[in-house]
Amino acid sequence: MTMTPSVMAAVCTWNPVTGNWGTASGWSCGSVPTGPALDTAIIGAASTVTVNSAQSIFTLNNAGSIDIDAFLLTLQGGGSTTNTGTINVGAGPIPNNAALQVGAGHNINNTGGTINVSADSVLNQFGSTITGGVINTTGTGKLVAFNSGNNFLSGVTLAGTLDLASATGIERVAGGLTLGGATINIGNNSIFAPQGDQTIGGSGTIVFADANANNRLNVEAGNLTLGAGITVRGGNGVIGNQNFVGGGATLTNNGTITADTAGRSITIQVSGLTTNNGTLSALNGGTLNLNSAVTGSTGSQILAGAGSVVSQNGVTLSGDMNLTGAGSFRANNSGNNFLSGVTLAGTLDLASATGIERVAGGLTLGGATINIGNNSIFAPQGDQTIGGSGTIVFADANANNRLNVEAGNLTLGAGITVRGGNGVIGNQNFVGGGATLTNNGTITADTAGRSITIQVSGLTTNN
Repeated sequence: MTMTPSVMAAVCTWNPVTGNWGTASGWSCGSVPTGPALDTAIIGAASTVTVNSAQSIFTLNNAGSIDIDAFLLTLQGGGSTTNTGTINVGAGPIPNNAALQVGAGHNINNTGGTINVSADSVLNQFGSTITGGVINTTGTGKLVAFNSGNNFLSGVTLAGTLDLASATGIERVAGGLTLGGATINIGNNSIFAPQGDQTIGGSGTIVFADANANNRLNVEAGNLTLGAGITVRGGNGVIGNQNFVGGGATLTNNGTITADTAGRSITIQVSGLTTNNGTLSALNGGTLNLNSAVTGSTGSQILAGAGSVVSQNGVTLSGDMNLTGAGSFRANNSGNNFLSGVTLAGTLDLASATGIERVAGGLTLGGATINIGNNSIFAPQGDQTIGGSGTIVFADANANNRLNVEAGNLTLGAGITVRGGNGVIGNQNFVGGGATLTNNGTITADTAGRSITIQVSGLTTNN
């Protein structure tokens, strides 16, 4: 009669204080427990076991220490591990070249435990969940998530490197993730996918590590919060796609998102609102694309460094927009670009290329400059007030530069100056109908050989 694996499986407890996993006499069952036989290995809190030859195990309960010394320990697919002790991957002299292989479906409950991966060693995840505890990597040591949608980190503290760049990989996050100075490298069209209401806290960096356009930091259904100590940087990459859990999703950025690699871009395209409490930036010749709605809180900023571009691509911006830096904040040529109830400080660039910016819900300038050129359109609509203090500049010789007065009354506050030339005040491109202009500020054609034309459909009242 053929015995089933469950009957054949042995439960083996390690007896000595120290010793070698491959020593049969060290185990209570009198043989070396192994993965293919569905065996269970139990290591107590006072024990240290060294792995110095290739071993595998189906079920592992470790409360002590396991030292993988330049060899391989495979956690067999379909099994499970409970680790409340320490697993040292690469315990010998550097280079270690040790590996802990976590097979498909072999989930690790690491709550209260620590997994240390030393230089030149690796923790390979092939479709499993690691829950709780601490994963430390040092030097070139790393956690590598392979290309499986069943890879999860849940409630883990990660210090070191998560490698999603050397090859295509997937890592999903549930139950929160805390970075302890960690780096998460995303490349080769890999996916890092927090899902549900998740916070990535602590301090660390998420890096879009190469030129692949489909490198992804997903925002699956729910709200993803990036903590104050978290930086997302590099390029190319997309923030906001959904591959596993579709539905309404929002992003709260309390840290820094910066496209800081020349000639590359980071694109924010969350299905819902992005709330920026930190910094959104483009630096070093990079481009940050805003492809979904953003609202800014007091103290937040959008920074464009010299030679860099932050681009608004057919979306609504609201709240505080503190635009800084020598680069360009541009609205692209889309009639779906809106400023809605915005307080604007800095420079809005509608001159470097043809662009469109519509205004709804009022606009307050805090010393801002709005440059209009290249046949661009700045279009308040309905009953709108541009208040505060700032300047709207017709910035070049294009005759169709426009400060529109769409249906309703446009009021220019006492601190607002419209100047330069060429330009037209009063056209309508989006909302036709009766329109009036109330000027409490200054409209001045002050550029030699150029003109500003006021051609509002209704009455202009000059105060």
